[in-house]
Amino acid sequence: MPDFNAFTSTFIDRRSATQQRLRDEQQALFAILIEREQEFGFNPDIVVEYPEPLDALLADPAAYLDARIRAAESARGRPFARAAILTTYSDILGGPLVVAGYREEAMDMPAGPDNTRWYARGLQEEGAGVFYLEAVNEMDEKIQPSFVFKLNGAQGELIAGMSGSVWEQNGERCAYIATVVARDDAPAGAGSQVAAAVWAYLREQGVARVNLGTQTADRFYERQGFRVIHTIVPRLRYRTGADGNRVWHDLVIMRKDL
Repeated sequence: MPDFNAFTSTFIDRRSATQQRLRDEQQALFAILIEREQEFGFNPDIVVEYPEPLDALLADPAAYLDARIRAAESARGRPFARAAILTTYSDILGGPLVVAGYREEAMDMPAGPDNTRWYARGLQEEGAGVFYLEAVNEMDEKIQPSFVFKLNGAQGELIAGMSGSVWEQNGERCAYIATVVARDDAPAGAGSQVAAAVWAYLREQGVARVNLGTQTADRFYERQGFRVIHTIVPRLRYRTGADGNRVWHDLVIMRKDL
């Protein structure tokens, strides 16, 4: 086992740091996450879009999606069996999408953005193809970081960390985890060490429930006591295992009760 006493841990929250510093520290974690996610591929049967800007989507959601789906089907040479949309703009998109035949499901995620829902049309059929679109307001007030935990090495290098936000709703304190990440050369157990420190902190803050979304780390979170409460896109991402086979990961929303 590595000697974590040789590392330096730092915990900051809104009592000890400005919102700008919390954002900056979170961005440092995201930079590592972006590097780590390059280890994962996307399912070739799934087309993923993150529209930017959102004006056309918000102006006429059904027409925008129909046009994008037709264009993607033309490019791939065959139709999709299913379309799925995850959004924090359900107050604008929801009505038109339901009228267009999409099924709506609200997210059981109190600390996340209030208008988070997902929509689906068609059936999930293995290998038949999925069009997935995500439209999320990353600047939503509810998911701005209220805490950041960092683990630094002997030379001050960032090894691992976690960031998230705490929110109270209907008398229940809940947390939303933005990211948990460890560098690829971090010692074994670094992620679990970070997680244990954060769960202890959240319990001290009176948090009863923790939610998050992930497309690459579901197994890690399951070992941390999370369970899947929404499966948005099965087999969205994969990594190549030591035996050369693909290890698949679903896009899911998860929950842990403290």
